[in-house]
Amino acid sequence: MNIPKTHIGAAVKTNNLGVTPSVQSVGTRAGPALSPSEWMSGVLTASTGAVTGSPSAISVTYGLETRDSSTSPAGPWVALEDMDGNPVEVEITAANTCKEVDFDLTYVPEGHTELRVTETVALSNGSTPTVASSAVLVLGGANRLPV
Repeated sequence: MNIPKTHIGAAVKTNNLGVTPSVQSVGTRAGPALSPSEWMSGVLTASTGAVTGSPSAISVTYGLETRDSSTSPAGPWVALEDMDGNPVEVEITAANTCKEVDFDLTYVPEGHTELRVTETVALSNGSTPTVASSAVLVLGGANRLPV
């Protein structure tokens, strides 16, 4: 398939909220599960906004997890790994920052039918610190073009 440079939107799916935009304190949350079956690769784009409460350090780590949902109960969530066996993740350590990490869905373990984004927020010291954060998944390499 040869997509003209002026129609790149036909080759990717960008409306996948990994985790919804929200103000977060310390902790971990996970986004909704989606099926990665028709896609070959993607980009996890993560961002932070304003930080309140004057923390001395911030760390927001985003990762990808997969699981087999065809069994009852569904299997455990496990980190998606790259070709070297490292978890696919990106860390942001500043306010008002955007980072991305590419991932290859051919490394989803066999039988795994769901993919989700996780977000872990760590804020050091401060007075009830929070950080605005969100993530989006951009998926590509489909056998069929998204509509």
